[in-house]
Amino acid sequence: MKISNRQLFWMILMMEIGMNLLISMTATIHNAKQDAWISYIMAGAAGLIITYTAARLSSRYPHQTLIQYSTAILGKWGGKLIIIPFILQWFWVMSLILRDEYLFIRLSVLYKTPDWVVIGTMIGVVLYTVYHGGIEAIGRVSELWGPIVIVILALTLGLTFNNLNWTMVLPVYADTGLMTIVEGALAPLSLLGEAVLLMMLFPFVEHPGQETRKALLLGVGFSSFLLLLGVLWVIMTFGPAVGSRLQFPFFEMVKLVYLMEFIQNMDVFVMAIWLVCIFVKLSIYMFITCYGLAQWIGKARSWKKITWVAAPATFILTMLVIKLNPPAGLLLKGVWVRYVMPVNMVAIPLFLLAVSFIRHGRRPGS
Repeated sequence: MKISNRQLFWMILMMEIGMNLLISMTATIHNAKQDAWISYIMAGAAGLIITYTAARLSSRYPHQTLIQYSTAILGKWGGKLIIIPFILQWFWVMSLILRDEYLFIRLSVLYKTPDWVVIGTMIGVVLYTVYHGGIEAIGRVSELWGPIVIVILALTLGLTFNNLNWTMVLPVYADTGLMTIVEGALAPLSLLGEAVLLMMLFPFVEHPGQETRKALLLGVGFSSFLLLLGVLWVIMTFGPAVGSRLQFPFFEMVKLVYLMEFIQNMDVFVMAIWLVCIFVKLSIYMFITCYGLAQWIGKARSWKKITWVAAPATFILTMLVIKLNPPAGLLLKGVWVRYVMPVNMVAIPLFLLAVSFIRHGRRPGS
């Protein structure tokens, strides 16, 4: 199973855009108000640093996944223990993505469709893709749909240009301050930081090395730029007061497209590209979860069998989250930003990189 650097770029781009466009803007605008665009610039810069750190670590062990080189760095038991937070994160992220997908679809189109139908259908499609195609199929889908996503986003921004009020971004900085802007950057940064899953994808690239690191950084950088444009458009369309109260502000903005009495209902296209992005992200997470678990228990060759455990477990966990219905803000700030981001995206990669340098010195390609 191999993917190209170009396919990896599109995979990272689609993974980063989907959920960030949907759920991070409300929290950021609520904190940073009209300066939310500055928060996104900060988030993009910090996301690039996190991605570079993880890529530098993987470059030292280009033919091994996180599961393998954590054991090489910390020993058998230390390596297995430090992976547990990642395994928990992978299952948790899949359940939250599916919960948000269900809420979005129910709000937008399928008002009375049972939750188990929406969740089961998406898991079924993801399971089929991962089981039969593996990472290669995900790479090909991303390479095919990535440019289409960019074109539709460009059209969306162009068709909503007439609705923009440039004074909505004023005054700059005066009403917020540094700490408020930094707080607003945490939500998008925590999602951009998901690029650390490259530590599981690195060995599946055809020629892992400097070009792979470049593709990863370009993916995160271009995603950050598109998200910056998205939040600027939302602020200049609704203003910070209204934008911070909308559950899906970017999607609501697209509903306002009305040009020459026949170009409208663009939200259908945005919903389609969002679903494709969610499909790619879920497929990536399902693959690394199954493959990672198989490696963790020492059964790497039987990783496909793990899909028959991971998929039902994800379905049950998602239904539990829907039933409990915890506030999205609580999950994003209280758990994801407070614990997952500093531990899984910052502390563990930095710790592994430092110990690797101490124990193994400088390695070729690092």
